Amino acid sequence: MTRPHTTPSSNGSPVRVVHLVTTLAIGGLEKVVLDLVRLSTSGLFAPRVVCLDESGVLADRFADLGVPVDVIGTRGSVPARILRLAQHLKQVAPDVLHTHNPQAHLHGALAARLARVPAVVHTKHGREYMERTGLASLSRLATRWTSRFVAVSEDAASVARELESVPAAKLRVIHNGIDTDRFAVRPQRPLLSPMRAITVGRLSAVKDHATLLHAVRRVVDSVPTFKLDIIGDGPTRADLETLRETLGLRDRVRVLGYHEQVAGFLAAADFFVLSSISEGVSIALLEAMASGLPAVATDVGGNREVVVSGVTGYLVPPRAPDVLAAVMLRMQSDVAGLERMGRAARRRVEDQFNLRAVVHQYERLYLECLEPARARAAELPPAVPVKPLGVQR
Repeated sequence: MTRPHTTPSSNGSPVRVVHLVTTLAIGGLEKVVLDLVRLSTSGLFAPRVVCLDESGVLADRFADLGVPVDVIGTRGSVPARILRLAQHLKQVAPDVLHTHNPQAHLHGALAARLARVPAVVHTKHGREYMERTGLASLSRLATRWTSRFVAVSEDAASVARELESVPAAKLRVIHNGIDTDRFAVRPQRPLLSPMRAITVGRLSAVKDHATLLHAVRRVVDSVPTFKLDIIGDGPTRADLETLRETLGLRDRVRVLGYHEQVAGFLAAADFFVLSSISEGVSIALLEAMASGLPAVATDVGGNREVVVSGVTGYLVPPRAPDVLAAVMLRMQSDVAGLERMGRAARRRVEDQFNLRAVVHQYERLYLECLEPARARAAELPPAVPVKPLGVQR
């Protein structure tokens, strides 16, 4: 039987929040959802997850938390799937539907309207190729039925404003955050030990590991002892391993596959590298900086909102292996600078990307959509103000 929709203050029950995702596969978006669920305020919010396609490998993590995970499935046409989703939403009767990325948003906004869900919150986790006119048009339609539209970076927010015509009254920027307590600052490196860099993330075209490997080839030509660890898995792994062999880097580059716990690998590295051609706010980048690693990252998406070039690491242009190699060599030639930037990186994450503050910002947003007065009175910590880029205290 479908439960009637009630606001939390009308009967004292928790706010029912459904997170709608495509899948619970390995990725930064999925980790964000897991953190939002894991740290939700007990007694005030009751989360669950709905997957459009399949559950994925992270579903067990949600089960361990006692959070239900439902699957809509891929059978049938898009309209048929929207109708199945709407029927499911009528059954679970959420107060808030929180959609993540375009596919979930396009399905979820319409299904929520059909199911009369009181509020829809959408999170845009990156640029998401909104340059495609058709997708932007569909997003504009879905946004009409969306209560609040959250971008994880100012860069993503600019895309939302310019290409998706998201009204300023609906748009919010909430940066991703991490639990810094899970990442200890790596010990000071021994003098004269070989340098090791690390990159963590899904092995996909958007991460552009090919450019990274070409840069590493140039670095190894100058510093033969240099090594790189690649943590992650995905559709481009076979091509990546083939390129590693072609470039003669078998002994210099380790492709270690997916590891849920990466703190140990980060602690063994000297600096982090991110070669993506598009990003929102990278969870892997934040985790590396929390571990006291300076970062060399491409100047795309939200990376410039995380890395302060020359202070916590360096920004480089995308698809530029020569520039990337030069900066990686520069990092290795300045051990004192590595230590200094690593400490600054940790401080920046602690100050600006605190996970618990992020969770509370979302929770306040849920309440704001349902009951503005209750949102103002809720006993949640205030949002942490973001300092201007480049300012370190």
